[in-house]
Amino acid sequence: MANVMNEQSFVVDVTEATIQEVLQQSVDQPVLLYIGMQSDPGCAAQLVILESLANAYQGKLVLAKVAAETEQMLAQQLVHQLQVSALPGQVVLHQGRPVKVFSGPQSEAVLREVLDPLTMSPAEMIRQQVEALMAEGEADQALELLQNILKDEPDNHALQVLQVNLLLELGRIDEARQLIAVLPGDAAGIAQPKAKLSFYEMVADAPARNELEARLAKNENDHEARYQLAIRLVIADENEEALENLLTIVRRDREFREDGARLLMLQVFDQLGQGDPVAKRYRGKLFGLMH
Repeated sequence: MANVMNEQSFVVDVTEATIQEVLQQSVDQPVLLYIGMQSDPGCAAQLVILESLANAYQGKLVLAKVAAETEQMLAQQLVHQLQVSALPGQVVLHQGRPVKVFSGPQSEAVLREVLDPLTMSPAEMIRQQVEALMAEGEADQALELLQNILKDEPDNHALQVLQVNLLLELGRIDEARQLIAVLPGDAAGIAQPKAKLSFYEMVADAPARNELEARLAKNENDHEARYQLAIRLVIADENEEALENLLTIVRRDREFREDGARLLMLQVFDQLGQGDPVAKRYRGKLFGLMH
């Protein structure tokens, strides 16, 4: 399908000459077949959502567009063969055959609910199961699930990194440290739990969060309490509040811990990653403060 596919957008413009090639492609990966009219506002709005999804899934599915105005016979033939609603606008999920016909305009959320399970890697599916168990307060069960899977896949670094993250969430710091030590330094995703482990080590002997909050309530210029609280907030994934506290220290006292609050902000940015919106926003705030 290289002759009809835009490699960047993962979108195919379908014609009578290419329809069979496109449908054959659906044997290997999901294809969203969209039969729409370019002149119809509803079709245009639906197409924006579909193209956004196609790009978001990065080649895990293909969006195949049939322009009903220019491909009238093909559009009518597909509508008849697939036994779907009349035009304008029709979305069909194809996997070697039509497996899902969406009736009427569809939101991104509805489409993702169907497409996510089809496009997830095994590691992503396991991650979703673990996160669901964590959200239900079943942290120990989540860890047990992961460890059972790792018995059959002991060299799966992606799952081992997920295990490190889960151990850190559970506060089992020594076990997380031991696992990090035996993982390759370039294992995908290992940088973030490594960074988080360093934050745990920073507050190994620090007061509990509620004690630090009480100290700040009595004295808002207790920079040491604010600094340690910021680290505990990072550990709890409350990164925005953590960065706000560190920025407050930078604003009030650059000499505190030899500019330690600013340096710690940079560590948090590294942990969050370049694309994180919170990191991006606070990079801007810090830059504005410095200049």
